[in-house]
Amino acid sequence: MTLVVFLGNPGREYESTRHNIGFMLGDLAAQKLAPNFGSSTEKVWGWRDWRGLGLYLETQRNGQKLYLLKPATYMNASGEAARSLVEFYKIPPEATLAVYDDMALPFGCLRVRAGGSFGGHRGISSIIASLGTQGVPRLRLGIGPKPERMDAVNFVLGKFSKEEAVLLPGFLDRAFEALELVVDSGPESAMNRYNNAGDKSVS
Repeated sequence: MTLVVFLGNPGREYESTRHNIGFMLGDLAAQKLAPNFGSSTEKVWGWRDWRGLGLYLETQRNGQKLYLLKPATYMNASGEAARSLVEFYKIPPEATLAVYDDMALPFGCLRVRAGGSFGGHRGISSIIASLGTQGVPRLRLGIGPKPERMDAVNFVLGKFSKEEAVLLPGFLDRAFEALELVVDSGPESAMNRYNNAGDKSVS
């Protein structure tokens, strides 16, 4: 992988919502993958503006450049920022990993896909449309299940329960391990590890 796109919504009102778990993993990945993240005395300062379309970070992984991106175009237009960076650095869509929330998966579950349809998620729909292919690898982070009578928008824009908030750091650590495996070895290796029947949600 050359680029990891973390999906979410900009703004303080969205910071701790379920829909922004992609951004949460992005911040964790920035700390772990950029050795000098947050240091004003080193070359890597952390997130920087990308043409007003988002925040990006450039680092190294196994001797290769790796870009992290958090679009600032809001979830439904995430592809605009991704396309701009992909075109500038000439990154193939298949070398672009999209990370996002999925309420079809129980909280704490991970799933990796090498491509496919958007599955009802407007953020990944925008990525697919903007990059012109369904062959974009993705890491899905479970935030479900949605209560039966609750509106989907209210659910994803709501905050995690107290019980989920306690488990969230461990979930993000595990999600980062999955991300590392995708970046280093490709989606198939991560699929074999995380998509099997024995994969359980955090508890």
